[in-house]
Amino acid sequence: MAIVYQDGVAGKVCANPKCGWKPLSEFHPSRLLGLPVGDGYKSRCKDCFNAQKRSERSSKPEKYKETARRYVEANKEHIRNLKRKHQAEYPDKYQEASQKYLESNRERVNNLARERRQQDLEHYREIGRNSYERHAEDRRRYSLEYYKRFPEKSVAATNRRRALKLAAKGSHTEKEWQDLKEHYNFTCLCCRKKEPEIKLTRDHVIPLTEGGSDSINNIQPLCARCNSKKNNKHIDYR
Repeated sequence: MAIVYQDGVAGKVCANPKCGWKPLSEFHPSRLLGLPVGDGYKSRCKDCFNAQKRSERSSKPEKYKETARRYVEANKEHIRNLKRKHQAEYPDKYQEASQKYLESNRERVNNLARERRQQDLEHYREIGRNSYERHAEDRRRYSLEYYKRFPEKSVAATNRRRALKLAAKGSHTEKEWQDLKEHYNFTCLCCRKKEPEIKLTRDHVIPLTEGGSDSINNIQPLCARCNSKKNNKHIDYR
């Protein structure tokens, strides 16, 4: 279709007989290898062209899925760059869309997250440990604020930990702890880093939750990160 001017506005007649004339802004460009084809615009307006494509996709869904899959596979980096650029230009739009999707598909999102975590458990634990270290000061502030807001809950948690220690066999003094650190040259027995680069913490070789003793012979010095990594497992680094 040739370009037709109406009231000084460039446009063309849509190939759909029911549509009629529209300005060129309502037509997609038509190019091949970067060069214009014909008058440089599709024969159908955007509305009609998009409707036609939707109809074709719905009539042959598998064909279009396979075409899309091949395109994505061959252009992964290009698609990622486009997404990053678009997200940077419209952050609020993406945040709103992401929130809506999460609210509508919370169970599916949670299941997928759990599956990914189980497939690479150590990787996600490492992420957690790194985050734990980076935000140590924020956590301390939060804990203090939480204690002020919910003193009864905070006291209950402290009492549960204290009860575990009281129920455990044995005990140790602060001097014994300092002597133990000195004995191991103030070194974390897991990662081998030393104070003051790290801060050593008491780790129960056999966890208190597993019936371990609180005596000094059941304690080994570990940095906070390695202590968190060990969690409640029975690992003797000595």
